[in-house]
Amino acid sequence: MITIGELVNDYLKNHPFIEQSIEDDLINYSSLARKIKPIFEKKPMKRIEVSAVGMALRRAAMQIKKKKNEYPVISPEELIVRSGIIEYTFEKSETISSAVATFLQQSAKEKKYFSVVTEGVFEVAVIMSKHYEHIAQETFKNEKITARQDRISAITIRLPKNNVIVPGVYFRFLQKLAWEDINIIDIVSTHTEITILLSDDKVDRAFTLLKE
Repeated sequence: MITIGELVNDYLKNHPFIEQSIEDDLINYSSLARKIKPIFEKKPMKRIEVSAVGMALRRAAMQIKKKKNEYPVISPEELIVRSGIIEYTFEKSETISSAVATFLQQSAKEKKYFSVVTEGVFEVAVIMSKHYEHIAQETFKNEKITARQDRISAITIRLPKNNVIVPGVYFRFLQKLAWEDINIIDIVSTHTEITILLSDDKVDRAFTLLKE
């Protein structure tokens, strides 16, 4: 039979904003226990007491706060902000790989500017500094554009090499932005970097949140 502790853990996993509030000491456990007790009583188990739910919440809170210390601490020096970014999305075709190769070859001549190519199942996205747009327009002129976005800024976060074994690292960054109603245009990553694309008017606020 499922335990109250398991019910509480499942509830918090499905309500990440409540979990964040617990981490920030913004939750009254007794009030939350009274609120979620009726939800748990729908499960096939014995009668549930509010006090038991409250105790389970406090135990879960200890684990949540312990996990917080496992996340990497990001210093301002590990955040790189770029502006003047545009993103083209093309329909995948038989010729797109050749166009991508040409674009990368041409753009590599000026390494100080930013460019990333991501290939999906049906589309290919080219994210670049506006400086490269003339190269993209020429090399992809025979490809079908499905979307173009400009007025974009990029925040790149440098991460420690062991970030791949820490659950929820990316979620923690994205959760902070979602909490402040900051929309994400796109995300690209490597082993030790994650780059988040945002509209220009959101980047300053996002930078402040991510370095906290």
